[in-house]
Amino acid sequence: MNIAVCVKYAVDAQQVKFDPKTGEPLLKAAPRKLSDMDRRAIEEALRLKEKLGGKVVAFSVGDAAVKNAVKEIYAMGVDEVHIVADDKLKEVDTTTTAKLLAELIKKVGSFDLILCGAASTDGYSWLVPGKIAAFLNVPFVPNAVALNVENGKASVESDMGDGIYKFESSLPAVVSVLLEINEPRIPKLSDILKASKKKAEFHSLEDFEVEFVNSGVEEIRMPKVERKRVIFEVKDNVDEVVEKLIAELKKEGVL
Repeated sequence: MNIAVCVKYAVDAQQVKFDPKTGEPLLKAAPRKLSDMDRRAIEEALRLKEKLGGKVVAFSVGDAAVKNAVKEIYAMGVDEVHIVADDKLKEVDTTTTAKLLAELIKKVGSFDLILCGAASTDGYSWLVPGKIAAFLNVPFVPNAVALNVENGKASVESDMGDGIYKFESSLPAVVSVLLEINEPRIPKLSDILKASKKKAEFHSLEDFEVEFVNSGVEEIRMPKVERKRVIFEVKDNVDEVVEKLIAELKKEGVL
């Protein structure tokens, strides 16, 4: 069972700080990490490998900082890591990202299953896995919370928002996973030490025919939130004050 896993070295959105004057996010100083759902995809791939044998190969594309993810990926137990690292990829759109990942996967080999996080920690577009499937011309099953592979087919339980749906797909296929599918393993110290000695296979961006399209996001700013400074004084009639408070909340659309 050969499994490909697509991962993103994403901005840790929970630790992003904003310039108090301009409201712009200070992304250059923001810490990066493997996207949370992508770590679940790696964990699910490793569990399938332990059950069925084979190998797990990780793929990632992005700016030069993606090189810093190699050690963490190997420490989890992945067999190979293939990367396209180029600063030209810093702000490309989801279609460009998906096509490049698909072309990289095809270049490296043939895979029975391609796993992805359903959405990245910083972008949350939910688009890349489906587009990868389209470029590879294979079935796509989204939002997996449970996955089983048997007799050349993938059985998937997917959270589609209004309920859990059960799907069955032939292989090869692309499956995107949600946080609920598993809890990623914590690498042992010995695994971390071994990972530091392993090297990723880096591929040149020029080797791929990909049309670059900017993401289209012109700017990101922190919204300005000003206090209403409405004060309700409670003297004798508490019920009257409560009614005024409820009326004000309804006026603001809170209730």
